Amino acid sequence: MRLLLSCCFAFLSYFNLIAQSEKSTLDKIEKLKLTSDFKSENPVYIDLILELAKLKIRTNPDSTEILLKEGYQLSLDTKYRAGESRALSTYGYLYFEKGDTEKAYEYNMNALKIANTYNLSKEKLKAINNMGLDYWLQGDSSSALTKFLEGLAIATEVENVDMMVSININIANLYSDNGDYETSLSFLENAKKLNLEHGNSEILAYMKINMASEYSEIGNYIEAEKMVNESITYFEKDNVIDWLSHGYELKGSILLKQKEYYEALIWYLKSEKLSDEIDFKFGYTLLYSNMAECYLGLEKIDKAEKYALKGLEISKELNIAGGVKDANLVLSKIYYKKGQNKLAYEYQSTYIELHEKSSSEKFKKGLGILRSKMEFENQKKQLIADQEKAIAKQKNYVYIAIAALLVVLLFLILIFRTNKLQKVYTENLQEKQDALIIHEAELNESNNTKDKLFSIIAHDLKGPISSFHSLMKLYLNDSISKEDSDFLFPKALREIQGISDMLNNLLVWAKTQMDGIVLNKDNIDINTIAKDTILLLNPLAQKKEIKIINNIPENTISYSDRDHLDIIIRNLISNSIKFTNLKGEISINAIKKDDEYQIEVTDNGVGMDIETQAKLFDRKKAKSTYGTNNEKGTGLGLSICKDMVESNGGKLWVSSVPNQGTTIYFTVSAQLENQAKS
Repeated sequence: MRLLLSCCFAFLSYFNLIAQSEKSTLDKIEKLKLTSDFKSENPVYIDLILELAKLKIRTNPDSTEILLKEGYQLSLDTKYRAGESRALSTYGYLYFEKGDTEKAYEYNMNALKIANTYNLSKEKLKAINNMGLDYWLQGDSSSALTKFLEGLAIATEVENVDMMVSININIANLYSDNGDYETSLSFLENAKKLNLEHGNSEILAYMKINMASEYSEIGNYIEAEKMVNESITYFEKDNVIDWLSHGYELKGSILLKQKEYYEALIWYLKSEKLSDEIDFKFGYTLLYSNMAECYLGLEKIDKAEKYALKGLEISKELNIAGGVKDANLVLSKIYYKKGQNKLAYEYQSTYIELHEKSSSEKFKKGLGILRSKMEFENQKKQLIADQEKAIAKQKNYVYIAIAALLVVLLFLILIFRTNKLQKVYTENLQEKQDALIIHEAELNESNNTKDKLFSIIAHDLKGPISSFHSLMKLYLNDSISKEDSDFLFPKALREIQGISDMLNNLLVWAKTQMDGIVLNKDNIDINTIAKDTILLLNPLAQKKEIKIINNIPENTISYSDRDHLDIIIRNLISNSIKFTNLKGEISINAIKKDDEYQIEVTDNGVGMDIETQAKLFDRKKAKSTYGTNNEKGTGLGLSICKDMVESNGGKLWVSSVPNQGTTIYFTVSAQLENQAKS
């Protein structure tokens, strides 16, 4: 099972982990075809065709074969040897995915021959790496390691960091396949170091999933889980389905080793779902036997049997010896649990036979690996010796350079200190300037509030109060006739009522400016508030023969602030009375919408144009307007209503047509369920 993961990674590395997406490649092909001098023999076009073929291997293998045929034939026709070698390598990858290792080996051998004949170092490197994988898949670890070491030397020579990383991982996986997890981790750490220097985040994600598997094998589950989680995050972000499926499977395997069967199964099912999306057969071989182990641990024997048999079938189809062995082992456990001892014995015998065979082969392979490792260590020692000679030769130059650098460094430190002090002074000055700007804005706002308040008191309160004072003085001095008093006193009373409303709004507005809006929510009946408000304002309405209709049903309960709702409804009805003509009509309605009520106060008064509606709720643009009977206001009422509605979590808006009337809408929360129960 470990071999399968390693091979999948290595093939992916071979084809450049930072591969273009299908869409990106298709776009480049289409753009190239639109050029005036386009020819299909163009090497750039051939490379793109082969790239697209590679990208479709798992999603659409039929398209891959068609594209490969075209790319290979064009390479032959134009004697484009790099394309010819690359096409053959891609054929090798295709047959590897199909489980046909003999054909994969044949195509990779031909790709290597062409690369050697025409001295194509890049293509030679790819072919050698593929050859190593072919040897490995056929069980010849010694030959595989020899090829990988040969490839590593070429990759180092041509400075192909991606392939250096990939081959280090391949070598690590060889040791892991032979049970030497500590050595495997050392090669993986080397690959990680190379990759961090190179900065390829995609390769790092694939590397970490390999490291997670190694840590899991040696029982370091905390580090294993950390590594696999980091890989999963990357695969989820870039939607790499096959590797995301394997990441989920590995996450489940780490939990399975700890006998966390239920949690492991959750991740296995997620992995299975992704494998189903792309018919990822290799993914199934990694998955099914482990799922069977999970179901066995959960005492779901029939499901365990189903998945174990599926795992055995697909492992045989793809000729994955490790998968066949694992499936036989779990099936022997299942049939033992079911009491079918004969079947259990047969599967156990097959497992033992396969295990002994693989153990014997691993022993032989281990000798080959050891020999290859010694050769590799000798090469490494020679390389270190050569580097030490070069370093010794350069030491004298280094000493001179260090002395010069110290002088320059001292000079730079002085400049840096000066710049740092200047930066601190500049930042302090900027902070003070920003604070002054904020204070200035706050002061302007405070002045505007003060000016607004004094303006209202000076113009809107002073006049009516002075008039009322003069009227009372005339009355007390008997300087006014009964006819005049009968005419003037009702008018004065209307003025006083307006002053009362004005003062209420001013007090509310001033309080919100100073303290902000304070909420005290409870379940309240909107119908009751509407009735009380209509009773309070009815004398004003009757003077204009206006009819007020309350259509809000009883027990229309809202979870809101009672005082706020009272102020809102009183202001809206008062406003409607003010701007409704004699014998007009005002109605108050409530509509239930999901978890809130929409309250509507509608009149058939003078209405307003679009421009007036736009300024209606803007406190800075609001101004008092006389009503149909010369009623006076502050211009603050609707602004206060809007603030209070929004503080209670609702919205307030208007719909109006000149000379036809106005409807003010606002929303409030309906009664909360937990509030109702309490």
